[in-house]
Amino acid sequence: MPDDSELDRIDPQPETCKLVSGLEVEVVRMRTRQFFRLLRVLTHGAGAALTQSQLSFAGEGEEFAQKLLMLVLMSIPDAEQEAVNFLASMCRPVAVVDKPASELTKQEKESNDTLWARFNEELHNPELDDTIDLIEVIVRQEAPELQALGKKLQRTFAVFQKTGQDKDAPEPEKTPQEINSPASSRRRSTSSRTSTGGPTSTS
Repeated sequence: MPDDSELDRIDPQPETCKLVSGLEVEVVRMRTRQFFRLLRVLTHGAGAALTQSQLSFAGEGEEFAQKLLMLVLMSIPDAEQEAVNFLASMCRPVAVVDKPASELTKQEKESNDTLWARFNEELHNPELDDTIDLIEVIVRQEAPELQALGKKLQRTFAVFQKTGQDKDAPEPEKTPQEINSPASSRRRSTSSRTSTGGPTSTS
C-alpha cells in the first residue's frame, strides 16, 4: 500500500500562498510551458553557476531541492523578466471560479475579471517576500519530478554515448569504381593557369 507521500504525488493537494497584499494564490503543477520558462530562468541567469555547482540528480531529495532553490534564486538578477513570467505562469487566484466562460454568471465573470486584474497587478512586480515564498513553494513542490526527469535524461544520454550516437558518423568508403569515375576524376584534377608572361611566337 503506498505511503502518504506517494498518495500526495498521485492526488496532490494544491499549495496556496498568501501574498503580502492579502491576495491568496494557488501554486499550480508544472507542465511543459512552465518547465521551459524555468529552463529559461536557469540558463539565462545561472548558466555558469549551474555548470560549476554540479547539481546531482542522484542525491537525496532534500539536498537536491535546496541546491535547486539556491540556483533559481541566484538566477533572478540576470533573468528578471523570465523569472516574473515563470512565477505568473505557476500561480492563479484561489477564489477564481473555474468554469467555462459560457457557464459563468454575470456576477462570477465580474468577480473573475476583478481577481485576475488584481493578480496581474501583483505579479507584474511582486514584493520581494512574495517572490522568495513562491519560488520556495514551487521548487519544493516540483523537486521530486524534476529530479526524476533529470535521472531519466542522464540514463538516456548514457545509452546515447554507449552506442556511439554522440559521435559523427564516419564517411562511407568509396568503391574503386566510384574513385575512378569521370566525375571524381574531374573533381580531383586542376587545370594549369595559362602563362601570360614572356614573349610569344607566331608561325
